[in-house]
Amino acid sequence: MEDDDETVAETLAALATDHVQIQESIETYTNREDGDKGPDSNPLETNPPIAELLGFQIESFGDGEAVVTIEPGPEHANPMGTLHGGVLCDIGDLAMGAAYGSTLGDDESFTTLELDVKFRRPVWEKPLTATGQVMDAGRTVGLVTCDVTGPDGELVAHLQSVCLTLRGEAAGGR
Repeated sequence: MEDDDETVAETLAALATDHVQIQESIETYTNREDGDKGPDSNPLETNPPIAELLGFQIESFGDGEAVVTIEPGPEHANPMGTLHGGVLCDIGDLAMGAAYGSTLGDDESFTTLELDVKFRRPVWEKPLTATGQVMDAGRTVGLVTCDVTGPDGELVAHLQSVCLTLRGEAAGGR
């Protein structure tokens, strides 16, 4: 019975630590002021709250490309025991958003108009890499793609996104 109590205590301690990290991430993002968005500050210098919640790590971003990774575990499973499709969609969305965001000016922001995902194969608990690339960064609308691959480079999912660049008041508060 003592082993069960230790396991419960360890699990609760890990959950408490995770909760603190998520709360700190949320605070970092919600307390940013418009003045904090200059060239020396980037909102992706730390993982955004969704990345903390789902266990993503932004490995790199810039010049229209971004790489995001995850080491999925049982907490990411769907009812069939494979990685939930929403997690694949989220990691691809973050990679594409970071890639597109890296092409914008300091006074610009964006929103997603359309998101499409094609699932290629089921995944259980193996590390994944999402690589987002801006295919066309028009003045107002951009096209971004993302391949989510496994450790052997096999394609797990392919995503496409259409993004709308926002300027002026429309970009405020984003």
